[in-house]
Amino acid sequence: MTLKSLLRRAYRLVFALPFVLYGLFLGRTVRIAPANPSRILVLRFGLLGDGILLTPALRLLRQAWPEARIDVLATPVQVPVFEPLPFVDRVHVWAAGDLWELRDAIRPWRWVSAWRTATALRRERYDAILSCYGPLGSALALVAGAPRRIGYASEALPGTLTDPLPGARWDGPGHDAEYNVEVVRALGTDSPAPDSLVQVTSKARSAVAKLLPLAQGVLCVLHPGAANGQAKRWPVEYWKVLARRLAADGHAVIVVGSGKKDAAHAASIVDDARHNLVDRTTLPELFAVIERASVFVSGDSGPMHAAVALGRPAVAIHGPTDPAINGPYHAGNALVVRHTLPCSPCYRLDRPANCPLGHTLCQRLIHPDAVYEAVNTLLRRQGT
Repeated sequence: MTLKSLLRRAYRLVFALPFVLYGLFLGRTVRIAPANPSRILVLRFGLLGDGILLTPALRLLRQAWPEARIDVLATPVQVPVFEPLPFVDRVHVWAAGDLWELRDAIRPWRWVSAWRTATALRRERYDAILSCYGPLGSALALVAGAPRRIGYASEALPGTLTDPLPGARWDGPGHDAEYNVEVVRALGTDSPAPDSLVQVTSKARSAVAKLLPLAQGVLCVLHPGAANGQAKRWPVEYWKVLARRLAADGHAVIVVGSGKKDAAHAASIVDDARHNLVDRTTLPELFAVIERASVFVSGDSGPMHAAVALGRPAVAIHGPTDPAINGPYHAGNALVVRHTLPCSPCYRLDRPANCPLGHTLCQRLIHPDAVYEAVNTLLRRQGT
């Protein structure tokens, strides 16, 4: 075991101990949980896609408790997903990062931010808190003081939950969105899960209309990036081949994304700078671009889940992640393209999606022809 692993394990023991002791000996609140909760908080941190895949659970929650106040605690990148939703009353922002990880915990300002947020949540006096995010979520649910705290037992700190569900995330074969839905069902409903939902604002639509005034006909939107590991990225040279073939067919090709790496790749994928929107849109504006797409092509990413939630035809290129868990959710007009290897899927929650063998063959063996054919299949279904 490396020194880094030992330090990480030691830190987690130190982090967990006070919450475990508090939960086991002092955490039983004197408040009685009402039969029909009137104030509910849902915790699900993480990336953009994690937020989008929480929306089926939130919709189900609103259907089951139409009169309740339903709030969400979200990371900054997820806020544009939740704020426009009609079934979410308030969005609290968690800016402290993942304090379960030593790399975030060594920054004192994060603990100050966490204390302020936890104090604000405790003042809200929630009747129930649904924790959909591992040890940190369960610890925060305990500190917030709700009489009912629901989550998965095997990923929570001992004593922090009042209604623990057996197992942990991805123990079963279900989709990641269903993981959130089961937490809601434990509060008291057996209704089927709705679809994901992303709302596009009129302000974002107006901004995108100015960015893409000449985009006519078939609009192919490509997203070559990935936020959680290099193994999720299809090779940039393959993106170039795909973009050239689509452009040769007379289609408008737009590349979206964020960050220096995405910007460098986009400049080589599309020749016309007007079609390179990397770092030129806010997240709500990105949703508005995706909304206009005739077809959207991406790896396993948050924008891919946004395309599915917006009902757009989507091609999802999967390498290290399992499409049954991370792929398009409830999407009849999405196609998954992947190359099955004995070592894939290999993605684990406790590390980024980087190839442990160093070759990313699960991506390199997906030929541009396969993705091009998937795009054309979706276009033919639309009659274009």
